Amino acid sequence: MDRRAFLLGVGATGVCAGLAGCTDLADGGGEGGVTERDLPERPDDLGPESVAEYVAAYEEIRAHNRHAAEGAVEVTIDAVATFDHASGDDHYATAQHAGSVYHENDDGARSVGELYGDPVPYLVTPERTLRLGVERRAIETDDRGDDGDTASDDERTSPPLGVRLLNVTEEARELAVTVTRRATADRDGEAEDRVADFDVAIDPETAVEVRSITDVRGGYRIIGRMEDNGITGEGRIEVELPSADRGPNVDIAVDRNGVSTWHLPSFEGV
Repeated sequence: MDRRAFLLGVGATGVCAGLAGCTDLADGGGEGGVTERDLPERPDDLGPESVAEYVAAYEEIRAHNRHAAEGAVEVTIDAVATFDHASGDDHYATAQHAGSVYHENDDGARSVGELYGDPVPYLVTPERTLRLGVERRAIETDDRGDDGDTASDDERTSPPLGVRLLNVTEEARELAVTVTRRATADRDGEAEDRVADFDVAIDPETAVEVRSITDVRGGYRIIGRMEDNGITGEGRIEVELPSADRGPNVDIAVDRNGVSTWHLPSFEGV
């Protein structure tokens, strides 16, 4: 099995919510730009449904305000969000927005631009709402079948295995990630195949998505390790392909308590 290593420098059941067709027009018959809106209040009671609804509203209004600040005369935004997982007070979700934005030239002519944002992770706690910027990369591993030949089409699936790495701390972190294919019954006693090794540098309060690790059906073990002041933290998780219908299938989160791993639900975007 070929192994590829690279360094990146960056920046449960899903519950969904969405806001459809939110349109704002400029006041005064189209003169001037649309006004910015207040961000939604964070829910007092954080749970899967309330977090998904809140994050969808936050994403929609944030996108609206960005274009309002740039002088748009009309903004139409749809936004959706899926609750991903929670640990204690930390609630994670994924949001996406799409729509259209209109600008008006000095001569009154209008131009329109289509909006389509990539899915973005959120952390919501009783004290803060964090929207993490995402760096997306693909890795090619030349993954092969058990007989050493390239896997057949019947052995492959879509979407392929992907991992989302979250750093919700205020310090840069580095993760070493190993992906192995678990031994099957007909290969009893054989060592696991190592599919990929990669080191990831993650800036504070950002995320990295490593996609297309492998598309060969089977069971995989993913291990993420981090060293901090001489202490090694580790999270590991097992996942089957096919898995969640989204780019990343698994979260590896780095927070104040160390490293944790989570399965991600499917994500139905806008």
